[in-house]
Amino acid sequence: MGEEKAEAEKEKVLGNEAYKRREFAEALEHYGRAIGLDPDTVVFLVNRAAVYFEMKEYQKAIEDCRKAIEENSERSLHTDYKIIARAHARIGNSLLKMNDFDGAIQAFDKSLLEFHDDKVHTSLQQAKKEKRDKEEREYVDPEKGKEARERGNDHFRNGRYPEAIQEYTEAIRRSPLDPAPYSNRAAAYTKLGEFPLGLKDCEKCLELDPKYLKAYSRKGAIHFFMKEFHKCLDVYQKGLEVDPSSAEMLDGLRRTKLAIQEQQSSSNVDENQVRHNMSDPEIQGILSDPSIIQILKELQENPGAGMKAMSNPTVAAKIQKLIAAGVLRTESS
Repeated sequence: MGEEKAEAEKEKVLGNEAYKRREFAEALEHYGRAIGLDPDTVVFLVNRAAVYFEMKEYQKAIEDCRKAIEENSERSLHTDYKIIARAHARIGNSLLKMNDFDGAIQAFDKSLLEFHDDKVHTSLQQAKKEKRDKEEREYVDPEKGKEARERGNDHFRNGRYPEAIQEYTEAIRRSPLDPAPYSNRAAAYTKLGEFPLGLKDCEKCLELDPKYLKAYSRKGAIHFFMKEFHKCLDVYQKGLEVDPSSAEMLDGLRRTKLAIQEQQSSSNVDENQVRHNMSDPEIQGILSDPSIIQILKELQENPGAGMKAMSNPTVAAKIQKLIAAGVLRTESS
C-alpha cells in the first residue's frame, strides 16, 4: 500500500504540472490514476475538481468536491481541514458560475467555518452582491413604480410624510432610473427635517436627469433651510443654466440674496451657522488660500487696497462666497 501511495503522489505531481500548463485532459488522466491508486487521499478529487472548473464542467467539479467531503466524513479519513475548506470553496465557485447564488453562499459559509481565507470571504461577498443585484433586477417594474409614486403623492398631499417616503422608496426600487421619485422623496425628507437625506436624493435625481428643475429647486430650498446660502447661489445658478426663465430659480435666487443682505446688516451673528459653514471643505479651502488670507488682512488694515484686489473676478467670487456663508461680515449698517 505504501508503494501505491507513493505512485499516487507522483501522479498528483504530474497532474499539477499539466494543470499549470493548462493541459487539462492530461491533468485529468493523472488525477484519475492517483484516485485509483489511493482513494483515501481526497485531495486528488479536489484537485481534479479544479480542472473541471477550468474546463467549465461545473457540475463535475461539484460532484468531485462533494465526494471528497462525504468520503472524509463517512470514512473518518481525518483530511486536513484546509483541503475540506477548499472543496467547499470550489463548490461555491462552481455554483456561482451557474448563478445558484443561495447554494454558493451556503458553500462559502461552510468553507469559512473550516478555515478562514480572505479570497473565499471576498467570493462570499461577491455572491451576496450578485444575489442582491439579481433580485433588484427582477423586482423592476416601471408601471408598479408609477403606482407607488402616485400613492406617495397622495400621502404627501395629506401630510403623511413617513408613509410618502415608504411609497417613494418602493417606486425607486421598482423603477430605479426614474428621477421623479428621488425628487419627491427629497421633498418628504425636507418636510421631516431630514436635510442630508433630502440632499442625497436631489443629487441622485440630478445624476439621472441633469435638467430636472424641480430637483434644483428642492436642493436650493434645503441649503436655504440649513443657512448654506453660498450653496443656494450655486444651485439656483445651475438651474438657470437649464432654464434661464425659470420663475422658481429666479425667485430662489432673489430670496437667497435678500437673506444674505439681512444676515450682513444684522447685529446678531448666528454662531451655529458660522460653525456649520466653517466645516464646509469649500469654505475651508478658501480660508486656507494664502492670497485670500492676505486680502482679508488688507481689508481690515487698508480697505482701499483690499477693495482694489476685489477687482479680480476669481478673488471677488471667493470673498462673496465667504460673505454668503456668513463667515465674513462687512460693517453692519
